[in-house]
Amino acid sequence: MDLSRRALMGSLGAASAALPLAARAVPSMLAALPDKSSYDFHGTYLNAAYAHPLGRIVRKAGNDFLMSRADSDVTRAWPRDNPRNAAVAKFAALINAHPDDIAVVPSTMEGENHVAAALGLNEHAGVVTDVYHYDASLILYGERQKSGMPLTVLTSKNNRIELADVERAITPRTKLVAVSHVGSDTGFQHDLKALCDVAHRKGAYVYADIVQSAGAIPLDVKAAGVDFACSGAYKWLMADFGVAFLYVRPDRVAELKRTAVGWRSATDTQSHAYPFDPPGPPVGSWKMRDTAAGKFEVSTPSWIGLSMLIASIDYLSQIGVARIAAHRAPLIARLREELPKRGFAPMTPPETQGPIVTFAYLDAQKKLEPLLKAANIKVTLGSNRMRVSPSVYNDMGDIEKLLQALPKA
Repeated sequence: MDLSRRALMGSLGAASAALPLAARAVPSMLAALPDKSSYDFHGTYLNAAYAHPLGRIVRKAGNDFLMSRADSDVTRAWPRDNPRNAAVAKFAALINAHPDDIAVVPSTMEGENHVAAALGLNEHAGVVTDVYHYDASLILYGERQKSGMPLTVLTSKNNRIELADVERAITPRTKLVAVSHVGSDTGFQHDLKALCDVAHRKGAYVYADIVQSAGAIPLDVKAAGVDFACSGAYKWLMADFGVAFLYVRPDRVAELKRTAVGWRSATDTQSHAYPFDPPGPPVGSWKMRDTAAGKFEVSTPSWIGLSMLIASIDYLSQIGVARIAAHRAPLIARLREELPKRGFAPMTPPETQGPIVTFAYLDAQKKLEPLLKAANIKVTLGSNRMRVSPSVYNDMGDIEKLLQALPKA
């Protein structure tokens, strides 16, 4: 049975109340939703799960950064005086983490590769995952399986991954349970806390790809107990490509191997090779940083991307993530109500609160793409699937335009 709107609003409100004030702060003057005035794209865009459009505020932050690099701040000590710390602090507040627990990496997929390498996955330390995990992540673990790593990929039942199946799949040789918190293809949403409780009880860690949940639904990594999580910036964080945040639970850092080293890895560096340097070995001296950033930040991150994230997370926090989810809920509910009558088979469980709703439809791309292109509507189409992902700029009128363009039966 589908959730009533009242029940959904209640669950979202409870999740929001559990977050720290910084993650759910809403000023006295709330931004109106839908917020169409902050975006300049043309047509009906229902595809934010693919890439979120850049709003005016975020674009301005990027432009301001470029101007400062070209003109006003050319003498700034850029390598050490940059937007990194502010962006990390804002993301940490959004997911209820400490800034020290966040590393800046180039992408979600790079973050997961870092975790896999740092855990030393091998023939004695394997992975349990599922078919709803990101396809490149499945390839990552499939390649390691070729070298002898134990791998279990759970299949779905009734469009869900059953927690009992996860528990049965974890063995003494399971080191990591790796999932997409909200699946990109279908929107299936794991109960992250329940998953972590099961995995930890059986001696395994949990990695969550949160690229389809961070900024889209209330998320508290401490309450969930998740060990590792990563999100890129260009989906529900509403910024751009080239930067992501990797969360590492602080009591797990010491257990991770250091898999790469760069200038971001060390502190208290001292040369012994030049005039007036203190005596010491020619290689120099330093201390390694034993934090998430020290383990996984190797070199200079995308400062322009971080500048844009400062603006986009401020925008998200001003509106409130729970309020964004509540705005989106009736739009998705309308599709769930209408499309099954037209032969679209729901693939997204009705209890999910995420930003994605997916339907199976035979020859979807072949049959629907010309119709949607003619109506200037953008969704994600697969061979036999249609994924719709509305955001802050969408309203019920956009949903009705989509329904009008789709086949009636």
